[in-house]
Amino acid sequence: MAYTSSQLNDLENAISKGVTTMQLNGRRVEYRSLAEVEKLRDNMRAELGVASSRSRRSRMISLSGGKGL
Repeated sequence: MAYTSSQLNDLENAISKGVTTMQLNGRRVEYRSLAEVEKLRDNMRAELGVASSRSRRSRMISLSGGKGL
């Protein structure tokens, strides 16, 4: 199924509200859990080529020590 960025935005708004029942393509759809809705969101992002917000950034921390004198 071809998704649009508008549909992705609507789904992300629903997730932010904790909604598991919504209107998609003129039909009422009820998901079993929020995890199922999040999985759909991840699939939509992959199809649209949108980067996931769950990607982790690597961070380098440099520590130096001394005798404290």
